[in-house]
Amino acid sequence: MKPVDLNITSVIKSDDEDEKIEFFTVGQYRRTKDGYVLSYEESDGIGYENCKVDIKVAGDCITVDRTGPAVSTLTVEKNIKHHCIYGTPFGDFTMGINTYDIVNTVNDEGGRLWFKYSIDINNDFVSENEMEIIVSARDNFATPSAPMAP
Repeated sequence: MKPVDLNITSVIKSDDEDEKIEFFTVGQYRRTKDGYVLSYEESDGIGYENCKVDIKVAGDCITVDRTGPAVSTLTVEKNIKHHCIYGTPFGDFTMGINTYDIVNTVNDEGGRLWFKYSIDINNDFVSENEMEIIVSARDNFATPSAPMAP
């Protein structure tokens, strides 16, 4: 595992409002036989204190696993709808994740993941989402210079 800086930006657009969440954290990064795994601990600042996140990157398939008090799995794969479990203190529910686009430039030195997807619950639209993850070696931390785009 190699220490990395992560710049994670998420944009959530729903019928009522648009929300942008951006945070920086330190994580771990390693190569696997299928791609890469990014791991980091979430903080209370974004509402998931004591949760661990593993992001598995295998080409155009990305799986985000959160463990701890809030458990969830999010799988994004271009033009494929996945059904994912999202755990809350009040119970679990299933979400439909429909991915429209993925950009993956992750390599041994770091890189960028960007994906755009929608979420539905019981086939009812919830939100349109974009997520960008910039992975940088601890001594080469990159800050975003422009709005998210593919």
